[in-house]
Amino acid sequence: MSTTRAPEQHATGRPRGRRIALIDRPWIGYRSVMLATPLALSTPEEIRGVLADYSSDHPTAPLAGRIDEQAGRWVPVPRSERDAHLDRVLIRSGDLEPDGIEAHVAAHVAAAAADLPFVVVVGTRSICVYMSHAVGDATVLSRLMLALARADRRGLEAIGSRAGTATPLRALVRQLRPHYRQWLEQLRHPVGPPALDTPIPVGPPAVDTPTPTEPATPPRPTFAGSVLGGPALRELTRWRNANAPGVSLTSVLTSATYRALTEQGLNIHGGGCYTLVDIRSQLPRTDELPYGNLAKSLYLAADLTDPKAVAVALREAMDSARAIPAIVVATATSPLRGPARPQPHPPGAPLMFTMNSMPTLPGLSDLPWADDAAGRRFYGVGMSAGPGGITVFALRMRDHMQLTASFDETTAAPDAVRRALEALADPASLMGRRLGSA
Repeated sequence: MSTTRAPEQHATGRPRGRRIALIDRPWIGYRSVMLATPLALSTPEEIRGVLADYSSDHPTAPLAGRIDEQAGRWVPVPRSERDAHLDRVLIRSGDLEPDGIEAHVAAHVAAAAADLPFVVVVGTRSICVYMSHAVGDATVLSRLMLALARADRRGLEAIGSRAGTATPLRALVRQLRPHYRQWLEQLRHPVGPPALDTPIPVGPPAVDTPTPTEPATPPRPTFAGSVLGGPALRELTRWRNANAPGVSLTSVLTSATYRALTEQGLNIHGGGCYTLVDIRSQLPRTDELPYGNLAKSLYLAADLTDPKAVAVALREAMDSARAIPAIVVATATSPLRGPARPQPHPPGAPLMFTMNSMPTLPGLSDLPWADDAAGRRFYGVGMSAGPGGITVFALRMRDHMQLTASFDETTAAPDAVRRALEALADPASLMGRRLGSA
């Protein structure tokens, strides 16, 4: 667990803040967004009051201050500036229509300045939270959204109990004996994507995907979303039961999404993808900290057109617990790397695909939903950090699945991505046309 220490003083007399923990540094520069509607929310005044009290009692806590990404520090806000700081952190918004979610998220992205650990946009019946990934992963963001929606001081206090660098080290020791042979094999023969300058067999040739004229093209991160309704989910499950029994729905959805994207002309590497693996279930029993960055993106080497191959690669990643040494290595080498910056993408090179599928998130069912399940909408997306990939996030709600994709307009056409997500609403046609009887 990280501890609160007195902030160091800058030469000007202003506090420099404490350093961001090594385990969190690899995530500096990444941001995520979550929105939920319709909710019976606490009032903006109640939420602001809880934030003010929390900041007063915990002035050096990450959620109470600013983030200096270049210096890698959490910077306390001087008492005289706290009101102005809260004006930037909490934004009031009007009512939100279900079909206006994407535009609502995009409209407030600019308000989530790089020096703010989080920003909350409070509507009449909606809440939208933008958070720096240095604060924590999706589990932390969903709990933060719950605490803010309820104006729950205890919820904010709990998030302050964060997993420190020692947490994955203890997990490494715990899992070393049953997995060291697999980890050594991974060290000898690392699994990863081929170099970008290596010819890669991919899907259909791009038809409407813009290609950057030069690597220095400024990135234009964006996102798109869609809803996979109950009938489509049941149809997808029936296809899985008939054609790939025993294969997880996540593996089938990964193959279907890849095929939907390539069918729209997007040039995507088909020999593997990335996915987030959470290590919380593999922590020692004494480590019951749900907060922090405890998930790692792992590469799955598999033919993405074959859900059975994806399932085998996903099971290997889970059974080998290789996310643990991956987090330890990333943590240990984080001082050698600076904040994340968009890297140029070679013209014509395929995009890397990331598929993150979650059955649910902690706190999601506890949100103060105002309507029955059919009217609930949740929108979550990790903002694109560069033009070299496309990430699809799938979250299961009670009667539907929310799909969002983050990508860069310089390498993927937004209309093509939206059409691909919408094509998943007819999985039988898509699977029969592209996947056959896998």
